[in-house]
Amino acid sequence: MRNKLPYQKHHCEGAKCQSALAATEAIPSKRLLPSRGCRPAKAGAKPSSGMTGGWIASLCLTTLAMTVTLLLCFTARAQQDPMYSMYMFNGLAVNPAYAGSRERPTILALYRHQWTGLEGAPKTAVLSGHSPLLNDKIGLGGSIVSDNISVFNTITVNADYTYRIKFKKHGKLAIGLRVELTNYRARWSDLTLNDINDHAFLSAQESFVSPNFGAGLYYYTDRFYVGASVPHFLNASLSDGFKYEATSEVARQWKHYFYTMGAVFNLGENVKMKPSLLFKHVKNAPFEADINLSFLIKEAFWIGASYRTGDAVIFLTEYSFSKGIRIGYAYDYTLTELQDYNSGSHEIMVGYEFLKKSTHLTPRRMSYF
Repeated sequence: MRNKLPYQKHHCEGAKCQSALAATEAIPSKRLLPSRGCRPAKAGAKPSSGMTGGWIASLCLTTLAMTVTLLLCFTARAQQDPMYSMYMFNGLAVNPAYAGSRERPTILALYRHQWTGLEGAPKTAVLSGHSPLLNDKIGLGGSIVSDNISVFNTITVNADYTYRIKFKKHGKLAIGLRVELTNYRARWSDLTLNDINDHAFLSAQESFVSPNFGAGLYYYTDRFYVGASVPHFLNASLSDGFKYEATSEVARQWKHYFYTMGAVFNLGENVKMKPSLLFKHVKNAPFEADINLSFLIKEAFWIGASYRTGDAVIFLTEYSFSKGIRIGYAYDYTLTELQDYNSGSHEIMVGYEFLKKSTHLTPRRMSYF
């Protein structure tokens, strides 16, 4: 969950280098920091030349190599995980302890296109599912996440296990564990090179797999929830996977901390209000907060808005059909300098819940979280 910088085509030729990209100073972000001599190029600008060209190209190649590492700016160590605007309807994305909390088998598909209109902008696709087991003490879940930024792609497979403690009066405390495998891939063949013999890009693509594990806590009732999680504990090295030796920097998948909270209040017979909070933190980056206020109309239609600190205003909606189908949409309006270069971000979600059918049971109340 983070701001991301779309990367456009890079052109490098010996002593000449230009990188056409849109830059932002917003933090936290996942971006390539332009160094002196490798700045964002204006549209139509020609590669520079001269006595300083050698070290300019070296800096550019070093910077580009650093982006291989999940496009992380290691100096800032900003947030790397995918960003979701509908986190309040997609709890498994940030907390493994969420598995089984909807009290019925649930599957969800989500697609996010960030900064529409910018070449190389982030695109994220998710397929996930979770369910409580028959004894109601255990929850199982899993997800597949594909995250693309320019020529870089990560595919992560997660498996989640939750042990749930039920309190006598009300509420459950879930303790969740996650194991994951992530495939990191760089498609160098998609780059436009002026020097096709550039030794830094001789391979058509590079990839490697990195394991990790995480954990989370999640307490919830019918009307309230609070959670904390670290989806991956290991600060896994990414530099070793891509075997790039031109820089002494060590790129890592830094562990991220997520804190969530939400509640539901009655405003009338057919209207409920749900405020939600998501706090995100990663080493050497400031806290980021998503603050949401949504309203539920007639137990079916959600409508709301969010503010992501220093980044965007979000408008979202979800509709729950009587047969267990859920459809949601969110639109992000960018507040940073990037607003002049994109038409916003779009997020679409489709979910299905396997409802119990029995003449001996009253219909289950919808899960608000």
